[in-house]
Amino acid sequence: MSRQIKCECGFVARAETDDEVVAQIEGHIRTAHPDLVETLSRDEIATWVEVVE
Repeated sequence: MSRQIKCECGFVARAETDDEVVAQIEGHIRTAHPDLVETLSRDEIATWVEVVE
């Protein structure tokens, strides 16, 4: 089963592990939502992970 995080803007990060999907969404946030970079912790982002089949 893979993991995913769906951003409110429509971007979907998908990977095999929580760490990989969190890293993808962190990169997305840096480029698409730079104003949020300082407001979100890695632990907070990790709570957004969904398990998908």
